[in-house]
Amino acid sequence: MIVFAKFLFVFLALVMVGLWVATFIISRNIESQFPPVGEYKTINNAKFHFVDTGNKEQTDQPPVIFVHGASGNLNDPLPVYSELLAEEMRLIFIDRPGQGYSEPFDGSNDPVVQASSIAGLMDELKIEKAVVLGHSWGGAVASSFGVLYPEKTAGLVLVSPVTHPWPGADVSWHFDVGNLPVIGWIFSNTLATPAGRLIYPGAIGRVFAPQKTPDDYQDSSATLLALRPSNFYENAKDVARVYDHVTKFQHRYKEITAPVHIYHGDVDDIVYAKVHSIDGLSKDIEGSKLTILEGVGHKPDYVARDQIAASIRELVGIKADQNLASQ
Repeated sequence: MIVFAKFLFVFLALVMVGLWVATFIISRNIESQFPPVGEYKTINNAKFHFVDTGNKEQTDQPPVIFVHGASGNLNDPLPVYSELLAEEMRLIFIDRPGQGYSEPFDGSNDPVVQASSIAGLMDELKIEKAVVLGHSWGGAVASSFGVLYPEKTAGLVLVSPVTHPWPGADVSWHFDVGNLPVIGWIFSNTLATPAGRLIYPGAIGRVFAPQKTPDDYQDSSATLLALRPSNFYENAKDVARVYDHVTKFQHRYKEITAPVHIYHGDVDDIVYAKVHSIDGLSKDIEGSKLTILEGVGHKPDYVARDQIAASIRELVGIKADQNLASQ
């Protein structure tokens, strides 16, 4: 029995070492494939990675700040909206703290704290007001920003936003494991990356369902970065904490005074349209514009890009005839 126990211990140790090595190799390959594409500022005493692009000479209208969702980074919205809007306005794409190439810091898994990082970046860039677009988990950040920084908010575009407590408060099992004391860190640094690499296509397919995942999405979105141990671990903490945040914060959305456009797919089975947008935000925020997209899942930011771009133009202050004249 003792011999068997020793054998089992050695076997498990070798498996763990093998997984750690595989994690290291996969992570380095992902980083070499998707290096940082932007610049850095120090916000909340941490490195904050962002891309500042578009028409910076257009100074009489607010820029647009894009806040990605869980398991994402700035490369997710960048190719879509830079193609649609870069000639017309200034666009800023951010890696949320702990994701992509932005550093986490104490308390940075709280949407309120992440909203403060956006406010800090605006101060660094000398931006007085901005339109803020948030997708999914990023919607929790964008809506918090609208409540806490009304003087900095020119408008909000909330796409499949997480804003209200949902039935069961459930999240994916791997995020639950990632939050376990000690075990979560071990899981994030051994099994999560190799296993995540294997299931990545199916996971992305679910995010886009029932629509088809764009053929170039893996390369254009750089979402494989979320499989790196540090990103996975911080993402797990983000997801675990957002329920408590929206439970406490849902009563404050009525304080938002900026114009708000909300987009949600009616068959989104990741963030429920009825809970968050129909019975939630659209009733909480007086004068908000709600668009429910029939037959659309969790990625209206891709599927309804032209409609969302039109909302951005409206909030920025570009009239429809001006847009047509520039094309």
